Amino acid sequence: MSLPISEHPPHVPTRTLDFYLVLLFLVFPIWSIPIFSWSFVLYELRVGGIWGLSWYRKAFFTYALAEVLFSIYYYTLHKFVDGPCPIPPANPDELILAFKRIVQSGLTNLPEDGNDEETLDISRPGSPAEAIEMLSPTDPRAVDFQNQFRNWFGGVPWSQIRRQEMCAWLYWSLFYERLPEFDKIQPTRLKVLLHCLDLIEKRTGTRFPEGSNPSVLPRLLTLDPVIIWWRPLIYYLTIALCDFIMKQLLVYVGNMTHGTRHGLDYLVRIPPTWDASKGPTPIVFLYGLGIGLPQYCTIICSLLTRFPNRPLFILLQPHLSQQIFHPRFLSPKNRKETTNVMRQLLIDLGWVPKPADGSAQKRGADDSKPRGITLASHSNGSYVHAWFLKDAPDLVARSLFIDPVAFCCWEGDLCLKFLYNPATTGIQLVMNYFVSTEVGIVNLLRKQFDWSSNTLFFEEIPHARDPSRNKFIVANDDVVLSAQRIKRYLVSHGVRKGLYYNSQGQHGLALIPGTEGFNESIKWLDEPEHY
Repeated sequence: MSLPISEHPPHVPTRTLDFYLVLLFLVFPIWSIPIFSWSFVLYELRVGGIWGLSWYRKAFFTYALAEVLFSIYYYTLHKFVDGPCPIPPANPDELILAFKRIVQSGLTNLPEDGNDEETLDISRPGSPAEAIEMLSPTDPRAVDFQNQFRNWFGGVPWSQIRRQEMCAWLYWSLFYERLPEFDKIQPTRLKVLLHCLDLIEKRTGTRFPEGSNPSVLPRLLTLDPVIIWWRPLIYYLTIALCDFIMKQLLVYVGNMTHGTRHGLDYLVRIPPTWDASKGPTPIVFLYGLGIGLPQYCTIICSLLTRFPNRPLFILLQPHLSQQIFHPRFLSPKNRKETTNVMRQLLIDLGWVPKPADGSAQKRGADDSKPRGITLASHSNGSYVHAWFLKDAPDLVARSLFIDPVAFCCWEGDLCLKFLYNPATTGIQLVMNYFVSTEVGIVNLLRKQFDWSSNTLFFEEIPHARDPSRNKFIVANDDVVLSAQRIKRYLVSHGVRKGLYYNSQGQHGLALIPGTEGFNESIKWLDEPEHY
């Protein structure tokens, strides 16, 4: 009898040739600059005669000394990020609701080509209405949940996970703290912990054996020691210079305005002939991890040129675009701060109705009022997108998700692939060094990550099945997220025409003009808005 998939040992891939090529010719030359700078400075100080050096050796010494000082500063940032988690625990009722939604995901046997309307609660479309009951351990729904959930434990066979380690993971996910001894847990917290443990056991059809298995450690995202790789000063100066040039081009050539509101930076362009009540809805673009504007210049410029009579808003996020010289580099605004500031800013721009204007339903009866925004996000930007849909759904008329990471993130694929698994291919090493181990991004994903806020459930998306209101662009060969799981999640809840699944696409490919995903996004943005 074959073992269920949840009992298969984790796959350990071998390193490919392109891994070593990228390491030797791209990563090592940049990573080693601080080491060579330290060596040169120490050598010159030891032999003396600094003032007798030629002008070009003095210039090189000055640069090397700057790299040495910056490496010390970078080390202090590393130690700061490796400190305690600053995220306070969420409301217990909200956490229990989130866990119920997690265990209900996939519980009803929704067909993969649509959904069974008769089994769904009308108030929460796409989620089962029946009670959560103990499944059989061989039930395909239980095995599938076991197989995905074990990612939080390094992908070990499900039967190796013990009650102690599961409780440690649950306690972290609930309160962002390490599990104390059971007799020292506050009664209210203990009640929530045991309730969520019971939900997991029912959903997986198993009772966790008592005791501990020290060889199976849970991934405690905001508590585990962080991994940050060195980057030289010249690396950040280059990014800052490219960002500055791109920003100036967008201001002086793209007719955008650079503004700041309560710590949020943005670029905005409002065509003089645009009408808030009759014109197309403004596009608000939320980019993902990387280097910000220089990385997303192609899609931003395309939006400016292809929609010249449509407002465009770019939310600048220095904490996820390696802007180390920005004052808020390590202090990103949280969900509440971001949505509150953005709501008032969009009201002041005249893009969304004022609170006194009433609900979205009432807006339809008054054509003189603004109709809201079209919110477009890529990758990590889908987390902020999720904040909007949770806290300010009345502002969002349409949603475009490109390579979204906010779906199914409770399954642990993203965490394991992007932050814990060692790179084995060239593209994985590029993602690892240039993105996932950078100090600001590590701070965002390892110390500022609030999974209950960042996770987006289907029923939280207004008009999710309406292809004119929501578009999902997903690439099959995505090295960051599990595209097949996201496709299955959306399709099983009835998303059909609104989903574009590129069977040969990769993460970020839909941002490049001329690709199928890009053309699909532009086509959807250009569709007439009838609502």
